Amino acid sequence: MKLKSIKIKNFRGFSDERTINFENLTAFIGKNDAGKSTVLEALEIFFNNSIVTCEREDLSINSVGDTIEITCIFNNLPDIITLDSSSPTNLANEFLLNPQGDLEIKKCFKATSSKPKPTTFIVCNHPSVQGYHNLLDLKNTDLKALARRLNLPSDIYQANSNPSIRAAIWHSIDNLQLELTDLQVDKENAKKIYDSLEKYLPIYALFQSDRPSKDDDKEVTDPMKLAVQQALLELNAELERIKEEVKQKAISTAERTLEKLKEMDSELASSLIPEFKTEPKFDSLFKLSINSDDNIPINKRGSGVRRLILLNFFRAEVERKLSESSSQSVIYAFEEPETSQHPKHQEILMQAFMDLAYNTNSQVILTTHTPALGSLLPLESLRFITKDNGNRVVKCGEESVFKEIVDTLGILPDPITLNTKALLLLEGQGDVVFIRHLCEKLKEGGVIPYTLNEAGFALVPTGGCGNLKAWSTLKLAEQFEIPWCVLLDSDLGTPEAIKNTETKEELERQGIKIYLTRKREPENYLHNDCFSSYGLSINFSDTEDAKVTINQHTRISKTKALEHFWPMMTFENIRQSERYLTESGEEKFEFTEMILDFLTLVNERSVVTSH
Repeated sequence: MKLKSIKIKNFRGFSDERTINFENLTAFIGKNDAGKSTVLEALEIFFNNSIVTCEREDLSINSVGDTIEITCIFNNLPDIITLDSSSPTNLANEFLLNPQGDLEIKKCFKATSSKPKPTTFIVCNHPSVQGYHNLLDLKNTDLKALARRLNLPSDIYQANSNPSIRAAIWHSIDNLQLELTDLQVDKENAKKIYDSLEKYLPIYALFQSDRPSKDDDKEVTDPMKLAVQQALLELNAELERIKEEVKQKAISTAERTLEKLKEMDSELASSLIPEFKTEPKFDSLFKLSINSDDNIPINKRGSGVRRLILLNFFRAEVERKLSESSSQSVIYAFEEPETSQHPKHQEILMQAFMDLAYNTNSQVILTTHTPALGSLLPLESLRFITKDNGNRVVKCGEESVFKEIVDTLGILPDPITLNTKALLLLEGQGDVVFIRHLCEKLKEGGVIPYTLNEAGFALVPTGGCGNLKAWSTLKLAEQFEIPWCVLLDSDLGTPEAIKNTETKEELERQGIKIYLTRKREPENYLHNDCFSSYGLSINFSDTEDAKVTINQHTRISKTKALEHFWPMMTFENIRQSERYLTESGEEKFEFTEMILDFLTLVNERSVVTSH
């Protein structure tokens, strides 16, 4: 499941109901006290009510009534789920979907006590016909009795499958009179169904920016708790089998005891029923922590070190989730990831966030104040929170909103000088090294007349063309009527490839020159000769993660692999690596043609002539 949106009402600064939509990566930006943390903490209360718990004081001072409402809406729903007994069903058959076909769960907290407990509803189009509106509340024996009264075939009510009995009963009614209903699911048999449904919801992990420094500092323990939680979920089938075996054996012992009791007091024995009151909680049995090898508590090592542990937890999660496509869906919420981190670490963490968000079944939510981090965020991920007459407003997706964010963060465009005749937008600093060396060698080899620098190109590493830094730079380019073009990794062989292709098609419709590498990324073009000093022979496929392969063989950081090895490429190496054949067998040279095409952008502004 994926979190599609949240509705917040009467919670802190959100007095009027506000709906906030989420992407795979969602970033909240705004001034202090605008309400960024409120959104993340509302989600924590909805999913866990643990790190942050709902309190009476959370009720908005401008609220109408005394009830806090937090509603989460989910899409990407499973086709088959098991809600009660062991019978598969789906949410549509159980009439548990809203009019848009999504799962909408509302939790209401009545702020009349210091620690309000939630009342849970599923907002859905549900049967309203009296007598058939509450089938989810009925136990198996009650459903069978109702099926008998309706004279349904005996094989229906003789079965132990609650979903099939409910389906047969509902099917027997001509008009179920479906109505949008707040269906309470935390009482009677419906509670068991909701407890089962909760297992399909994403795990929500909140990492706050301001925490007390204790021996069990949550900045260290929370990721480890999350690791235990994920492991238990992935072993859920085995644990359920073990729980059922324990229950059956224990009940069998209880029943033998009652049989013996009957011999002494039959009336007392008939009034006793063996029943498990609560489900076992395996997560409380496991305590995982990280200790410093010099016995210095981690919480005494400084906030920067503690946050570094978090940073590398996320990096490790990227690699694990990329290799385990079936792993549990997780929502990672991170307040101000830039806190106590070197700018280089911020960039690495941002890349880890984007890898998690776009290449796994996870979602990432973050807040930030930092221009360097905010400028790298994709435009569709941005949510700007501001105050309007004391209430919170969340804006997204408009040019005016981007300007507000740029002004709030103080993001400056890359400078454009009088000599700048065109812009080439690149993904990162390594790509600047790639293009400069590529142009120098192709010019030395006589296949291009000028380098891009000589032709007046400004090489701008923005992280692509769909983030704030690119947006602010291009606004300046438009002001001075400077043409621009884009070079992106194709990410061939990854889920990101589809998004990159869509970006290319959209920009081409606007008349913008954009190129995607034919192979996965520039590292895949590195020639075997570059690794001879390491005694290695490496030939990359078009789709493998070359950075990982390089790191495994040379220990060169994945983020530095291109800058380290690309300057070793000779003209002959480049020509071999960029050569490809068309379907008709024609020989082509990918980067040579790309550079020559880029140079046509400045034909009217410089002495460079078209090839």
